Amino acid sequence: MTRSKKRILILLLVLVLAALFLSGCGGVDPNTGEYQPGIFEPLAAPLRATIVFFHDQVLVPLFGEPNAWGWSIILVALLIRLLLLPLGIKQMKSMKEAQIKMKALQPELDKLKKKYANDKQKLQQEQMKLQQEAGIMKAQMAGCLPTLLQMPILFAFYYALIGLAAKGRIDNAAWYFIPDISQPHYREGLSWLTNDFTLQKLIQPDIWPYLVLPALLAITQFAMTKYAQQAQPQQDDSNPAAGMMGSMTWLMTLMFVWFALQVPAGLSLYWVVSNAFALAQQLYVNMQKEKWETGMDLSGVKAVAAKARTGSEGDADVEAKEAPSSKAEVAPVIQKSKRKRRRKR
Repeated sequence: MTRSKKRILILLLVLVLAALFLSGCGGVDPNTGEYQPGIFEPLAAPLRATIVFFHDQVLVPLFGEPNAWGWSIILVALLIRLLLLPLGIKQMKSMKEAQIKMKALQPELDKLKKKYANDKQKLQQEQMKLQQEAGIMKAQMAGCLPTLLQMPILFAFYYALIGLAAKGRIDNAAWYFIPDISQPHYREGLSWLTNDFTLQKLIQPDIWPYLVLPALLAITQFAMTKYAQQAQPQQDDSNPAAGMMGSMTWLMTLMFVWFALQVPAGLSLYWVVSNAFALAQQLYVNMQKEKWETGMDLSGVKAVAAKARTGSEGDADVEAKEAPSSKAEVAPVIQKSKRKRRRKR
């Protein structure tokens, strides 16, 4: 499968997830205004209960009502990140492992580039095979899994907030500069921004506060992408899997910002806090590179490299043995041609 086809499949996957997220998988009944549990309710219910617990039992008794709902969302976001911390560290360590193994295998990958310089498809096949044997592909896929596990939590958090909004718990709940964390309204989409759109509309007090968190989301996501790429092998034709992951990261960034513009600000707040935590986690992992590289067992990669090197040398020997035989077969023909030219003269 070519890289372009893979990117199309990734894009389709993202669009399916987006459709699922914005579809009627539960939510508020437009006729009755009551919350209807959906497929994410097994996750949404405990998240909703935790948000309410922090608000009612911790923040309001200690600090009072102002901004309490926003801080409750932040506490839940941090709690989720702390629970997922071991998995997140494992994810990033797997990406570092893939990077270190790729570095050790690079000389053999470069040889394949020269050998199949005129056959890109064969080049990708051989390099993919070599990376699989060295365990690079496995490390990359292990690094991708925790990111995918975040998606159900994100969707569940959305429905947790929708449930609170339907019960009137977070209506008109301000968080500092944001007038209401339950806005934009459920299923309002982008109409709050696009209807009668003008540049002057962007600075209105009921508009600009809801643009800040999507902007922060874009910034944190960009920073996460930049630092995460430092933990990945070089994304070029020699590493199609890394290229796919890079494409997916950028697609997800664009989709997240698009979502953030049409979901309650409380969810955008959760996103930004979660991204900030993940960014700090990534910076920590990047600082551990030398320590992990020193303690990593590269015997398997070296064995794969040695095997590939032996195979290359064997191919060279075969070519060397075949070359004299070919010349011996051609020589009589050349001599016969020369004799014919002499007779004509």
